[in-house]
Order: sequence, then structure tokens, then C-alpha cells
Amino acid sequence: MKSILDRSFHYTSSAKTDIKKTFARIRRIEREKQAAQAKADAGIISNVQSISQNKKITLISK
Repeated sequence: MKSILDRSFHYTSSAKTDIKKTFARIRRIEREKQAAQAKADAGIISNVQSISQNKKITLISK
């Protein structure tokens, strides 16, 4: 959270604040984060094979 002492802080009066736009922006950011996380998770899952799919490997005894 920005401090009021931070130079990048910009005050906006409540009369000029649109709460609907604020919540819409927050929801959009959260959806983008979830989509990025799902994409990253899909990449990890696609590299993993279950044991039942890997039946072609056999042990050779000497």
C-alpha cells in the first residue's frame, strides 16, 4: 500500500472516484493473475506422465 508520503501517491477525492471502475479493475487484475497461474500450472502438468501411461518400460534381468 502506498504511503501518503510517497512521491508517486496521487490523491483522488471521493467525488471523483468511481467505485464500480475500481472494483472492475481489481477483478480484471485478479482474473489475469489466475489465468497466468493456470497457464503455468498447465505447463507443469503436461510434462508429467502417470505410471499407467509408461507401460513400455521393462526391466531387463541378467
